Amino acid sequence: MFGCSITPSSSSMADWSELPKDLLNLISQRLQNPIYLLRFRSVCSSWRSSSSSSSPFPFYHSITLTPAFSLSHRSLLLLKPPSTAPNHRPWLVKISHDPRARTARLFHALSRLQPKRPRFALDFLRLHALELGREFRLSNACPSTESLYDEKLVLLPAGNERFALLTIHISGKLALFRRGDCGWTILPDMPTPYDDVCAFRGTFYAVDGNGRSVTVGLDAAVRVVAERVFGGDKKFLVECDGALMLVDLYLSAEYENLDEEDVGDMGWERTVRFDVFRLDEEVGRWVEMASLGEWVLFLGDDCAFSASAKDLGVERGNYVVFRDNGLGAVRVANGVGVFDLDEGKISPLSECPGFSELFWPPPDWVRSN
Repeated sequence: MFGCSITPSSSSMADWSELPKDLLNLISQRLQNPIYLLRFRSVCSSWRSSSSSSSPFPFYHSITLTPAFSLSHRSLLLLKPPSTAPNHRPWLVKISHDPRARTARLFHALSRLQPKRPRFALDFLRLHALELGREFRLSNACPSTESLYDEKLVLLPAGNERFALLTIHISGKLALFRRGDCGWTILPDMPTPYDDVCAFRGTFYAVDGNGRSVTVGLDAAVRVVAERVFGGDKKFLVECDGALMLVDLYLSAEYENLDEEDVGDMGWERTVRFDVFRLDEEVGRWVEMASLGEWVLFLGDDCAFSASAKDLGVERGNYVVFRDNGLGAVRVANGVGVFDLDEGKISPLSECPGFSELFWPPPDWVRSN
């Protein structure tokens, strides 16, 4: 809807400012991203007066949950070049946006790291922004205290500014928080420690280290939806093309000699491959995928999302882009790797034209705008 330029003939020209106010209000309520709402309200005075300037999300930038924790969220945005730069590639970035302060903080898309010297202006009234996902983070009121809830965090709106959170406790068990609760509810169900959580079609999902997958209700009820998938070393959940996917990561132990006299070795685990499965909930199992087609999966420290090759401006899909700190003995910038499912091969981001331009530093058309 936004970022498109349509030039109809004068006889068919529509006066968009004359749309019914109740319809405009309904449309604005469905814009779950503050940037989308900002662009909606900037169309004309009629659209602005028909919508609320308050955040469509249960909270603006951050909110205090308990005396010990506060919650903030960040948007994963694919920024596309304006019409004046049609041949340039888009840019993938994570933004923590506080519309009340008119400021934003930039992060590397797949990590918790902030780039150096990221100060420049982004005019979202001129740039087409596609939200690919949203990331949530807990902040401990006592930074010196180790957090028991430092894993990926997902949120479900529950109406009337209420919401629920699901994460993985340091014990490996699932932890549920509902706004208004005094604290977290630790769920006892744990045959094997959990690897990942996600929100899919209005429901919490979780997967353990063996691939056993469950849904978690707002009443803390746990229901098994798929049995085990043995093989890999870490499981991820990600929504792709309207389906829920399980990505199974395989690791290999690697060692590097630290000195010429062979006195000491340093070891680490290196990612060597991925398998991808789609949830078939009717039969209660994960079905292995031969190909992702045009889709690309992204696996980050606190997020997992997907995008089409067309939106990303790359030649084809069927890739997994992931965070990895051990791509061979030579480290790569930000530890990002690209797995080609067609060839079964992992390459550093720097060796993957098209994908490397998606990440930091920002492209020239961003800096010039």
